[in-house]
Amino acid sequence: MAILDLVRRTAPFLMVFGFGVWLWTVANDFAISTTLGRAGPDLWPKIVLALLIGAALWGMAEAALKARPDDDTSILIANASRSAGHEEDARQDLAGDAADAEKRPVFAILGIASMLGYVIAIPYLGFTVSTFLLLLAIMLFAGYAKLLRASLIAAVGAFVFFVVFQRIVYVSLPLGAGPFKEFTLALMALFGVR
Repeated sequence: MAILDLVRRTAPFLMVFGFGVWLWTVANDFAISTTLGRAGPDLWPKIVLALLIGAALWGMAEAALKARPDDDTSILIANASRSAGHEEDARQDLAGDAADAEKRPVFAILGIASMLGYVIAIPYLGFTVSTFLLLLAIMLFAGYAKLLRASLIAAVGAFVFFVVFQRIVYVSLPLGAGPFKEFTLALMALFGVR
């Protein structure tokens, strides 16, 4: 019975691991040459796949190392709180968080609506403004009460995403329309992106 329970707990992670390894072999077959010193088309998928495979291995190890099959507490949280002498406090906090999450489905619906709004708005507002609004909406719907601080965090987050996509990944982002396009072009000129 213990073996069957172990298989039940680790099977989803094993499937994700197998799928990730298969996708890695597919990424190896990308046959597009690049100039010396530039990342090829297989780099970013392989980075994501390495994270996926690592997460699957972590999940398998965590599922295999759980002390009790009915214990839903992460092995990391359990070990850290046990070593600090607060294991029962951690369990109560996690149980309280789960109960609070069940009481607020409206916030989950608003988060999903924000994502849909992001997809609809991005061609008109451009990547940077849309991402700022999405990050701000997610923080506010999650219960973050300080509007000024949330706005600053959202602005920094949108700016960091813009820089990563424009200067590191070299992805063409939606510019937007009207004044939003002008804003995006000014931001691109500031960073020397053409």
